[in-house]
Amino acid sequence: MFEKIIIATDGSETSEKAAQAGIELARAQGAKVVALYVADTGRLSHLPDDMVLVSIKELLIKEGEEATGYVCGLAEKAGVACERKVVEGRPSDQILKYCREVGAQLLVMGSVGRSGLDRFLLGSVAEKVVQHAHIPVMTVPGERKGD
Repeated sequence: MFEKIIIATDGSETSEKAAQAGIELARAQGAKVVALYVADTGRLSHLPDDMVLVSIKELLIKEGEEATGYVCGLAEKAGVACERKVVEGRPSDQILKYCREVGAQLLVMGSVGRSGLDRFLLGSVAEKVVQHAHIPVMTVPGERKGD
């Protein structure tokens, strides 16, 4: 039985679909949900530390607050307890670290397609997380164009 389910979100349609699945599972199990967003500030580290960088970081944090707020809004409507968490760093590393720290039993996240140029160019946070996770990971696919 799951008591704590982490729902990793990036605010995309795919992660919103994953949130719906994770919340439904949490409701059925009587579990608590933590909506987790990782502000990918690692990509900013090579930029000069000036006002532009601070503004970008603030925008990422704001995006995280909105994304986690959306997930907790869905959870509230479903009668599921939800907590919001926004952290900074490399997404795959921070997701794995947070799951260990809070003793989660399940991680739910969106998955990009396993083929095509998107995966080649963007890489896959979900793939890295699945490879290194110490708990079960439920990946929810997004809508594929042409389906």
